[in-house]
Amino acid sequence: MMKKLLKVLLVLVVIAAIAFTAFWFTRPADVSFEEVRASVPNSQYSRFAEIDGVRVHYQEKGTGTPLVLIHGFTSSVFSWKDVFEPLSKNFRVIAVDLKGFGFSGKPDGDYTRRAQATLVAHLLDYLKIDNAWLCGNSMGGDVSLNLAVQNPQHVAGLILIDSGGVKVEGSSSLAPSYLLIPVVGRALTAMALRSDKLVREGLEKSFYNPAKITDERVASYYRPLQTRGGQLAALRARTQADQFPVEPDLGKISVRTLIIWGAEDQLIPLAAGRKMNSLIKDSKLIVIEKCGHLPQEEIPERVIDEITSFINGS
Repeated sequence: MMKKLLKVLLVLVVIAAIAFTAFWFTRPADVSFEEVRASVPNSQYSRFAEIDGVRVHYQEKGTGTPLVLIHGFTSSVFSWKDVFEPLSKNFRVIAVDLKGFGFSGKPDGDYTRRAQATLVAHLLDYLKIDNAWLCGNSMGGDVSLNLAVQNPQHVAGLILIDSGGVKVEGSSSLAPSYLLIPVVGRALTAMALRSDKLVREGLEKSFYNPAKITDERVASYYRPLQTRGGQLAALRARTQADQFPVEPDLGKISVRTLIIWGAEDQLIPLAAGRKMNSLIKDSKLIVIEKCGHLPQEEIPERVIDEITSFINGS
């Protein structure tokens, strides 16, 4: 009886494995930029560069002081669409898709915040930029902090918007917990992402104002996550997130730093911003009321004004 049961279970496992393999490979490996260019905000400023073996997508406009915009987890240059053009009137703005996100390549390998910081540093070398202001949101803030610690010569100053990088109670993640289960996590995530429901729920946690959760925004966040590469990159970035924590090194940062925080952030609470402010010597904290995790998308005009006045020293 037991042998029969084991045989049945084995057959079911094999059938499930075959079914998932067929399901997995019916989806594209990655997003084609050219196929969707018409729907990409600021696509006329999009460029591609080969950096450390990764095809990196970035958008560049403006002259003067370089300002690099670095997005958060499962995001892309889309996150900066409303601040990109206005900021380019005063700065040389470079919005970058990190490895594994947006239209950048999604290879296997190191997806730690430290590795992403190295990639951004090498992009700056490629663009012949000696040093730049770094503006990072969420995971992008963590990447910016890592770059400031690893390559301080590249960093003129920091803008940290609801940034990762410190541990406080109450923090949460957009990634479901089952993502961390070996093998099974990948399958469950792939099944959950058959629709945009998971993405929409994540954005509902990210915004204070629900009117900001438009179909365009959901579609832009969801698009890379419909691909095999996008899902695997998100998995790697999530599972490697806690490697090489930057918090112990924040006292080494000496550049001027502006910390902007949405008071109603459900993902990284304001306590993290206050802690960051206490650990970075020359830092200033600005709290925006009635705003969630993505101030640059929720209240872009305020973010533009704060960044511009801070960099200009007023």
